Order: sequence, then C-alpha cells, then structure tokens
Amino acid sequence: MTSSVLFGRRYVAPIAADFIQRYPEVTADLLFVDRVVSIIEEGIDVAVRIGHLRDSSLVATRVGEVRRVVCASPQYLRRHGVPRKPADVMTHACVRHTGLAPRSEWHFRVGRRNMAIPVNAVMTCNEIDSALSACARGIGLGMFLSYQVAPSRKSGDLKYVLEDFESEPLPVNVVYPHMKLMSTRVRAFVDECVKQLRQVSFD
Repeated sequence: MTSSVLFGRRYVAPIAADFIQRYPEVTADLLFVDRVVSIIEEGIDVAVRIGHLRDSSLVATRVGEVRRVVCASPQYLRRHGVPRKPADVMTHACVRHTGLAPRSEWHFRVGRRNMAIPVNAVMTCNEIDSALSACARGIGLGMFLSYQVAPSRKSGDLKYVLEDFESEPLPVNVVYPHMKLMSTRVRAFVDECVKQLRQVSFD
C-alpha cells in the first residue's frame, strides 16, 4: 500500500498494524512517499490519494476531503496582525511547503473567482514537519492541508486564518485496480481502510 509520508504515518500504518494483528497470516508492505506512485507499474495493491484523480483505469472510493488552510502561530499573529483578505498575504512573511505550493503563490477563492496570490517565502521546504515546525515557531504564515495542521491546531500551536477564502476542498480516495484483479485479502484490507478512514476527521 502507498500514500504520502505524513498521511501514511498518521492514518495508514495504524490501520495496517491492526489488520495484521487480526489476521496474522497477512503481511503488509507500506510505501510512504511524497510523490504519485504508479499503482500498475510498481505493483501496488492499494493507494490513498489526495486530490483529483487522473488515471481513469483505477477504482476510487471516496473517504473524505481535506482543506487547504493558511495558519500561523498565535505569537506571529500578535506581532504582525491577522490577515483579513488574500491580498494581505503579500505583506507577511511566509513558509512555503513545495509539496502543496510548487510555485511562490497560494491559491484562494473570492466569491466565484480563483485567485493566485504571490507570497514572500522567507523559508521554502520540501519536508512537511520542518515547514510546520517553522510556522509554530513564529516564522510566518503557512499553507498546508488541514489534516497536516490538525494536531497543532488542537494544541493551540497554530491558528487558521482566511478561512472564508479557502479553495475548494480536495477529495481523499482509497484507490485500487478493479476488484476482479484483487485477492480476497487485499479486498478485505481495502474495505477496512475505507471503513476506518471514513471515521476520521481530517480537520
């Protein structure tokens, strides 16, 4: 099975561990990488994908959705103020995670219009934990997926801003080849993943 690194560590690995404990004859090979893995070419049975799917030869079961959120530490917001509209981002220091924003701009929705706002990236990072940590330390604003920020938001280390201007949420899907190509064990694991992930709040 494959998924992105943080999503896999937080959600997929516990599901797999529980499944193996219940069915000791099953083994699991987990591939957590922050790239889109070709299921067919790399021999993957199951994947969790965030975002709109391009490969129509695969079956996708939707289990939820995630938001693209802008956040900052309470200390940063006290020092620099709370942005009230997307254009305000241009006056703030920003931490850019390249996995979500490969270019130096963030996307927002204002009414029915999608807007790309250039950001002043004082730190650019390809690794999610380091980018989140920089935001929590008060370096600047950051844009992440809601499941990535959720623990820091609950602890009070990070606060959401500009929630009224978020882009459309992204779907979370469990993806796999056609059921006819799957073994009974893989099918059971897919069912378990779908059941467990639909109970998760990704916010």
